[in-house]
Amino acid sequence: MKTSRFERKWFYEDVDTSSLIQGIYKSKFNFHETFPLRKVNSIYFDDSELTSIYQNLDGVSEKKKLRVRWYGEKNTIINPVIEIKSKKGFIVNKKTILMGIKKPLPFDIVSINLIKKLISDKIDLAKSLIPTTSTHYERYYFVSANLNVRATLDKNLSSSMLYKYCNYKILKKFKYKVLEIKYSLEYDNYVRKNLKNIDSRLSKSSKYIAFSTNPTKIYS
Repeated sequence: MKTSRFERKWFYEDVDTSSLIQGIYKSKFNFHETFPLRKVNSIYFDDSELTSIYQNLDGVSEKKKLRVRWYGEKNTIINPVIEIKSKKGFIVNKKTILMGIKKPLPFDIVSINLIKKLISDKIDLAKSLIPTTSTHYERYYFVSANLNVRATLDKNLSSSMLYKYCNYKILKKFKYKVLEIKYSLEYDNYVRKNLKNIDSRLSKSSKYIAFSTNPTKIYS
């Protein structure tokens, strides 16, 4: 399955979750909650030169990243899917590929290596990929009254380093929260016109880079 859409993100450090949710409800989009809060987990893969990370750090306008995502507890990988995201500016194309893993897997080196092999089996890759980072957070889901705009709010963000499996069991926690608005390309003018009452600096940086480097250097 492949989709194209705009994605716009804001990062908040000193705002509590309830205030952010109230701001979402009071926006001109008339958002309402559309899905229960759930835990989101991802393992990011890159080539040995860490091309995806350096593309983001260098401000490359066209970039691509590959991750494996599952929902629920961090330590139990259930029904993971491969997501390939390519981005040009704010426009994102996402392709989702089912992995076909029917049994739960523990979050450990053996399972990560199995996932790495399955990626190679399912995708024709120009370069061999290695796991670099995992991300974990809780996500709220919202949709606008006209159903044309979606929003998510992420809290309790944490990450572990998987590159060369150094300290992969150690979670680094982050204080900031991430608001993201997503919508089809044809609604860009409508969304831009109604964004003015969301008070924050728009950022094009992804959660991946926030977790893969020192976020205080990027977002300070």
